[in-house]
Amino acid sequence: MQSKLLIGYDVERLPGRVPGEKWVGRKVPEDTTPRFLERIAEVHKDVGVPATIFMLGCNIEANLGGLEKCLASGLFEIAQHTQDHYPLKTVLEETGSRVYLRGLDFNRIEEQIAKPVELLKKHLGVTCKGITAPYTYYRGLGDRPDILEIVARHGLVYTRSYGRNSLDYFPLDWSVQPFFYDRQGFPEILEIPVQGWIDAQWRHDNGWDKQAEYLTYLKEVVDTHAERGIVWAHLQHDWTSLLCDSDLDWTRKFLEYAANKFDTQTYYDYYKTKITEIAKETA
Repeated sequence: MQSKLLIGYDVERLPGRVPGEKWVGRKVPEDTTPRFLERIAEVHKDVGVPATIFMLGCNIEANLGGLEKCLASGLFEIAQHTQDHYPLKTVLEETGSRVYLRGLDFNRIEEQIAKPVELLKKHLGVTCKGITAPYTYYRGLGDRPDILEIVARHGLVYTRSYGRNSLDYFPLDWSVQPFFYDRQGFPEILEIPVQGWIDAQWRHDNGWDKQAEYLTYLKEVVDTHAERGIVWAHLQHDWTSLLCDSDLDWTRKFLEYAANKFDTQTYYDYYKTKITEIAKETA
């Protein structure tokens, strides 16, 4: 059974914030986001593969031209990555980099989710349907029904928040597949977990210049899981994609390779497919 590939780009570059030069160890250009949006639209148009852009709310107004170009291609969904890229939950890594990130105070979370919904509607006419949570978490938002209530209230129907294993690190096992938050009282919200290594952490741990090796890893994932009937939520960033690869050559090669073996969809299109399947099963 052919597997599904959901390509999601976290477009999050904030000068002076994570990802910072201190973590990367080199300059990350301040114009990364507009350059990425311009180039990624061209690459996807060439290969004919759909994708979802998870956009930081605070960067929407400065990048309307690039976002409009993506939408005009007919291949992109625009969703959100919160307003300012603060963790919604605390991250406490027990291995790897052993990062500790304190979760945002609850009284600040609503604005982080509500503002991008408003901006996408106002400036692009986009009804935002999904959110990817900064940094991702173990168990996603399964232990935070208070946050899920905010997600639901603002019309979001899917989240991409479960990306870490029980050590609060990577990679997340492939057995963790999309599920609805019905146990928490939100049966209409679908969690789409991010399995395997996210691009930023693989390259941080193995070397930023090892594009060929990272591409080899991605191809191995494709070959291993293409016929397993799974859903692979692939996470890639604007700044990592351009770092050491200004033309997005390795991104193009990955898309071309994966599209021949996986069924590709945007995240919201997958959500609609899932809802349709459930409706048929219960009819």
